[in-house]
Amino acid sequence: MKRIEILCFVIVLMSVGFQISAAVLPGALGEIEDGNTTIQGINGYLVIPSAEPAWGGNDLTITTGYSVSFSGSLNHLPYVQVGFNHDFEAGLASELSNNSIDLLLNGKWRFNRSGDRSLAAGVNGQFLDITSSMDWAVQLYFASTFKSTFIDWPAKTTILVGYTLDGSPDTDIDFGLGFQVPFMEDFFSGKVDFLLDYGNVSYSAQPKSADASHRGMLNIGFRLLPVKLAKGMYLSADLRGLDLFDGADRAASLGLGISYQP
Repeated sequence: MKRIEILCFVIVLMSVGFQISAAVLPGALGEIEDGNTTIQGINGYLVIPSAEPAWGGNDLTITTGYSVSFSGSLNHLPYVQVGFNHDFEAGLASELSNNSIDLLLNGKWRFNRSGDRSLAAGVNGQFLDITSSMDWAVQLYFASTFKSTFIDWPAKTTILVGYTLDGSPDTDIDFGLGFQVPFMEDFFSGKVDFLLDYGNVSYSAQPKSADASHRGMLNIGFRLLPVKLAKGMYLSADLRGLDLFDGADRAASLGLGISYQP
């Protein structure tokens, strides 16, 4: 019951916060078109990365963020993300839970852009449970992001294909789909989006929540697109429901990010 109350409070807080920011900062909204990170700090949807790197244009953009998930216990994911030179992104995250520490290092290169379509290659390297067993994994992927429709709504869509290296002779292919559509566009002035992603790959080879290794996972959420707080500083937020069809791994998650342009 407390979890439901917390989620309702966060939704109301996001709505009120957006209305206040729109009134205080007229004309400041929309300078960053879209974007926030996945739960582990890669530019994308809820868990699935997109082909678009961290926003920044020619300028350096640094984002510091924090995600927390609730699935029986609290899992913490602080991260730092850097976007530069239009097409490059790098990041570092750490997952902290029950005396276990994982380090996640990621990089993304958008090697082709034509109109609204982007193609990118990415890597998510992982040092898992570094305080004891010290496992490792590397997730490699290619992603294509483009405009399409989700049901009848215009959507930013991503198809992802990849492979996970973890020392085992597994021949499974990683696959993911992501959709991002405006949510109640008139009420929120286009600054809140609905997100959905699905795949058989999660943000880590040994995730503390949202484990997609057995039968895939479906995630949904809402995103407050970046709002300008001050010159060169933006706030974004995500509210996520992870692995909704799996009772054992189902989780709620909240993410906040602050982006700087030095």
